[in-house]
Amino acid sequence: MRAAYYDKAKDLLSREDFENRIREKQTEWGGLLDEDAAARLVLDQLGRGDLNVQTVRELREGMEVTLRVRVDAVTPIREFPRQDGNTGRVVNLDISDGSGRCRLVLWDDDISLVEKGRVRVGSTLRVLDCFVKVGRFGTEVSRGKFGTVLVEG
Repeated sequence: MRAAYYDKAKDLLSREDFENRIREKQTEWGGLLDEDAAARLVLDQLGRGDLNVQTVRELREGMEVTLRVRVDAVTPIREFPRQDGNTGRVVNLDISDGSGRCRLVLWDDDISLVEKGRVRVGSTLRVLDCFVKVGRFGTEVSRGKFGTVLVEG
């Protein structure tokens, strides 16, 4: 299967460079990606990926989406008590693309993206396999258990 991925990029880099980027991507993700997933991310970085990216305007309650968006605003990080007695944390990002605006909600561990300065106003994000709900502040996107938020710039 990896040969099919490499075929999409063979005019851009050697097979060895492609394989090295796959290994680097796996290391970057702490070994959580298999080789196919890492290869797809490498292709996407090269502009040769097959991601089906939706626009903010297309978002509807219950959808699972992939978006490429810009961060327009970051709210302060808030802490709150959970029912189990633990403390939860949340931060809201106002995001947009050329079609509209909505909110991206980051919970708990994802807050480190903001704390470490990787996500800030002006950042470009790729939001993969995240879910959509309509909340009291309008349309919201959350990462959920299997989603990912990638910082592109």
